[in-house]
Parts: sequence; C-alpha cells; structure tokens
Amino acid sequence: MEHDLVVSGKVVSPFWLQELEIGIRGGKIVELKRQGLKGARTIRAGRALIFPGFTDIHVHMREPGWEHKEDFRTGSEAAVHGGVTTVADMPNNPRPATTRAALREKAKLASQKALVDIRLYGGVLQENLGELEKISSMVVGYKLYLAKTTGDMKFPPDELERAFGRIAGTGRPASLHCEDQRIIDQKTRELAGEKRPDVQSDIRPPVAEVESVRRVIEALRSAPGMRANVCHASTEGTLSLVQGTQSQGVTLECEAALHHLYYQRGEMRENPMLRTNPPLRPESDRAALVEGLRNGSVSFLVTDHAPHLRDEKLSDGLSGVPGLDDYGHMVSWLMMKEDIPPTVIARVACSNPATFLGLRDRGFIDVGKRADFSILDIRSPEVVQAENVRSKCGWSPYEGKEFPGRLKWTIRGGEPLLADYVQVS
Repeated sequence: MEHDLVVSGKVVSPFWLQELEIGIRGGKIVELKRQGLKGARTIRAGRALIFPGFTDIHVHMREPGWEHKEDFRTGSEAAVHGGVTTVADMPNNPRPATTRAALREKAKLASQKALVDIRLYGGVLQENLGELEKISSMVVGYKLYLAKTTGDMKFPPDELERAFGRIAGTGRPASLHCEDQRIIDQKTRELAGEKRPDVQSDIRPPVAEVESVRRVIEALRSAPGMRANVCHASTEGTLSLVQGTQSQGVTLECEAALHHLYYQRGEMRENPMLRTNPPLRPESDRAALVEGLRNGSVSFLVTDHAPHLRDEKLSDGLSGVPGLDDYGHMVSWLMMKEDIPPTVIARVACSNPATFLGLRDRGFIDVGKRADFSILDIRSPEVVQAENVRSKCGWSPYEGKEFPGRLKWTIRGGEPLLADYVQVS
C-alpha cells in the first residue's frame, strides 16, 4: 500500500532512538517499519534526527492589539522556521483573553492566519474567577501573573487558593508568572536612578521568584491533583522548590526559556536587548537550568517568545525577547554543546508539553498520532542573521551566534512546511 508520505531516518522517542520508516496518510502516522514502506513522496532524513513536532507551551503572538510587533501569521512562520508545530498563546493582550468573546476573537484570527496549531490560555483575574469554567472548553490552560509585566493582569497572591479551587474544577492546568511584586517594588525604590544595563536583575532579584514559588506551593496544597507550571524558571532556588514538591502531594512543574539557558546576566551589560522578565541570572543559575533539563527537574523547553520591535526595545526599555525562529538552533546547541541527550529533548520539547496541554494526539511518534515532525541536522552549523528572521519584529537575541545545527524540515499534518535545503522526492 502506498502512503501519502514516507519519512525515514533516526527517529527520536522520549525513551529510545532507532532507524525507522514512518508511513503517513491523511495527516496521521499509520505505519512504522524498519524498511520497505512506499510513498508518493519520500523524505530521507539522512544524518538528521526526526523528533515529534516541537510543542512550545509559552508564546506571545501579540494579536490582537499589538500586530505591529507580531501577528498569528508571522509568529507561526517563525515557529515553522524553528521547528515548532504547536504553540500555546498567552492571554496578556491589550484586550486580555479572559472572556468568551475575547477568546472567540483570538481563535478566529488564529484559524484564519496560522500555519501551525495555536492553542490558547485563558487569563485569570479577580473579576473573572466565576467565569473560568465557562471558558474551559476554549482553552488548554489558565495563566496567572503574580507580578506586573507586559499587559495589566497582575493577580493578587492572597487569592491563589480561591483561584486554584476554581481552576481545579475545570480539569485544566495552570501556568504562573512567579515574582513577588512587594520585593520588586522595594528594590525599585532602593535602586531608583541606577542606569546600569543589568540593573533589571537587581530590581527583580532571584528571591522575588523564589518567594513567589513558595506562595504558589502553599496554595496548591488546597487543590490536590491540580497540575501547575512555573513559567520561565530562572533560579536554582526555584528548581529546588519544584523538586521538593514531589514528596508533598503537590503537582508542580517548571519550564526553562531558551534565553535563560544560553545567556547569563553579565551579557546584559553589552546587550540591553536581552532585558526580560524575569531577568537573566548569574552563571550558576544558568548552569543549574541546563542540569535541570538533564535530570528532569525542568519539564518543558519554551521560548517565552515575546517580540518587540528593535526601536521599542532600545528607546522604551521593554522586557521580552523573540525566540521561535531559534528553537531548532537552541536544541542543536543543547545537544552538541551541553550534552543533553536527544531522548531528553523529546521529553521536554515534545511529549511533556503535549501531555501538559492535554493534547493526546501528538508528542510521540506512534501509529495514530498526528504526522507532526521536527527534523533537525545537529551537524550543519548556521550563524543567526537578522535577515533570516521570520518574526515580524525582525531581530533575534542570538544574532551573530553560530549554532551547531539547523532545522531541515518542519512537517505538520503530513505536509512539509519547511524544506531547508533538500528537495522532497
């Protein structure tokens, strides 16, 4: 029987790596075999690694409201460039995604423009706690901001138990931006007038994140069984707290963002474009995050893709960096420079994110799953250049950096969206 497409090469699972041929029909994986499959089209990956499509559970596509920075079309083009086939979009738009009407608007825009699968988070505010169940069918999870950041969505930590009680009833997970606003306000007063490029790292110190995570853990004890995620964990202290919950009957995981894995705070002195919330940390924290990927204390590899135009960053000091274009680059770097095994990448970039979002049809290469693949050549060096960035913001925090590898193919639903330099037969 001839398949629509056959993909052959080194297939990566969270548990193994082996040479296989993948038969695809109707956008689904229908057959796995060591050899002998026939297809109308064939992709031979050669030395490249075939991952399930990368899933990023933390992006900001900026639409609606900030389309001058990014929109669903350009953001999904950046995702394809980086090998990401599914994203979960955060709710902090100018009109927050906290109501059925706002979520319907976002979903409609995404369906009209996106090249990848875009799922939505619902924002949590004091005033919409009673509405969370009504929007549960429209979202893959809920997002709470425990400190001020882009958008006006700060949630009071004293109300966490009540919020978790509401969220637990929906069966959806929650992701949390964990920083203690009281500590940030105090440091802002103490450091008023400081102009150092890295002062952001002192205004939002590690203790602000750690204390916020402690508060989340306390609140989670009142909602047994609820699954929660610490967004963009940036400190060794956060990892220790998350690991400690495994014996406390609390289900708390955490994600690591690409920029926190690659850069440390000293580099902000030369590049103010690296300003983010939470900010870059010392080398010891960066190394701890990499080790957290290796030992399983970090569950998700994310971009926290948060594009601003170059001029906005330089003139207004806005926090946030893009990342979707460089997901594949960073995966190659983690594997080749930090010795992260491909099976670990398959967990933190594929199976764990899909499971967290409740997307049972992806995250693994198996019969019946979606034919989404990220095919990465880890030995094909590439220097990041602004002219190759697909994101509308037009720049990358990794410009001028050479990475060990690049995406060769991004395939969604059995259709190649990116074929970098090899033709599909």
